[in-house]
Amino acid sequence: MTEQELEIIRQRHAESSFGQLLGFEPVEAAPGRVVLRLPFSARLLQSLGRVHGGALFSLADHASGWAAYSMLGQGERCATLEMKINYIAAVHDEDCLAVAQVVHRGRTSIVVESDIKTNDGRLVAKTLATFIVLKES
Repeated sequence: MTEQELEIIRQRHAESSFGQLLGFEPVEAAPGRVVLRLPFSARLLQSLGRVHGGALFSLADHASGWAAYSMLGQGERCATLEMKINYIAAVHDEDCLAVAQVVHRGRTSIVVESDIKTNDGRLVAKTLATFIVLKES
């Protein structure tokens, strides 16, 4: 990924109202790989004092989408077809990182795997997502 392409991802991230709402921060970007941080906020807690699973899912979805986007060619765009998550451990008061990696780029689909970890490297969730590749008209 060129510096110009990385800058495009940074700009698009800055335009994401939902990403801004949850506080996602870009950490790294390379072709087929994106790392986003979700800083801890008490506003993300559910009633049992854990970070809500929906916030973790959204973090992984956002990172996976940007990883897929980084693999698109001229005149292509993508959209999520499906995504699943396995929750492994609870998060109470820690930042989380989503490390999203493209595992397959086909003609019509992109498959992305994401690990969500705490700052100390503890794995808390794992996702697998499929994106459809669309041609712009």
